[in-house]
Amino acid sequence: MTPLTRPSPGASGSGAPAATASSRPAMMRAFGRSRADSAAKQKKREGGSMVDLSVGSLKKPNWQTKEGWSDFVGEQLIEPEVMTRKALDALTEDERTTYCLRRLDFMANGRISLTAEVKAIRDELRLRMVANARKRGGKFGLIINGVPNAGKSTTVTRLAKEFEIQRRVRGNPRGQRSVIPVIYVSTPSDCTPKSLLVEFHHFLGRPTRPRMTAPELLNGLADVVERCGTELIIIDEIHNLNQDRQGASDATNYLKQLSEKCQATFVYVGANVEDTGLLDGGWAAQVATRFRIMDLDAHQLNNQRNRDRWCALLEDLEANAKLVSQKTGSIVDDAELLWEASHGRVGEVAGIIELAVIEAMESESERLNFSRLRAAMDDERRRRARRQLDEGPGE
Repeated sequence: MTPLTRPSPGASGSGAPAATASSRPAMMRAFGRSRADSAAKQKKREGGSMVDLSVGSLKKPNWQTKEGWSDFVGEQLIEPEVMTRKALDALTEDERTTYCLRRLDFMANGRISLTAEVKAIRDELRLRMVANARKRGGKFGLIINGVPNAGKSTTVTRLAKEFEIQRRVRGNPRGQRSVIPVIYVSTPSDCTPKSLLVEFHHFLGRPTRPRMTAPELLNGLADVVERCGTELIIIDEIHNLNQDRQGASDATNYLKQLSEKCQATFVYVGANVEDTGLLDGGWAAQVATRFRIMDLDAHQLNNQRNRDRWCALLEDLEANAKLVSQKTGSIVDDAELLWEASHGRVGEVAGIIELAVIEAMESESERLNFSRLRAAMDDERRRRARRQLDEGPGE
């Protein structure tokens, strides 16, 4: 900080030192910084935190439009450095808030944890896309299945983003703006052939008319997909294609027809797919011969190998947080607590850690503390015990 000097009695003129044009901005910055530091210290003395992260939300790209998907692919979050404690404490309130928000953005959106399951999906997807690029029929596909909150959608969309970035970097014609390498749609909850096909047209920005038939929508879509050079089509929430409903069953047949008309590799993503009937009936033969079902299930702690995998995931999430005072690897001390609270699900444990990181930043401890989580878990155990007593042994 540039010191503010007291006027010298022997100086010429009014007794104040002559301020040059170059020194005046530095003096003003120092004065502003001094006032900001004083305000922050006063806030701390009053029991508040120097860091307030409730400053607005980060705009999320709408993956279900080509413009939103392109924004998602083009979003590049630079990995923040881990400051020393001394450097962190030297920041002004605004600088510290900015640093905290950069770390939160990176933790939530920067990269995914490359677990063994995610690596297997990435490698299998690449193999099938390479094969499909040269096949004229009978193309391969993937079904990503698992329990809710296992990280299925996050995994697939990040891998698709990685693929499209490679297309752009290599200068491949299919990475140009005139083409659409990836299409992402989400299956409507009350799915019919028309409602599902309209989702595709919506992604592509193509208008549809109410009186258009499903075959018209299908043929128009297939033509556009081929012209756009689309190589990867992701269909999320396929558990909404429950075969007990006629509309969903018909929509499944149209997806099959679309895959036969397009060169793209199809990836279906859903929760508990085996309960929908999709793997039975008329589609079963195609699934058995052309698709591989890959599961993203909850982690277990039933043997040392699984415990090691769980701890590796926690350490990766810990590293993503970039907390200044966090001792590397200390998160594994709470591995069992975090497993119990999240049921071993990646999406849930990532959310739990994210909340703890926000608390660590706002409290200025810069260290993960799961005491609130532990207290909440203890309360839940007591509630369960009371319910069991109230219900009695015979119920």
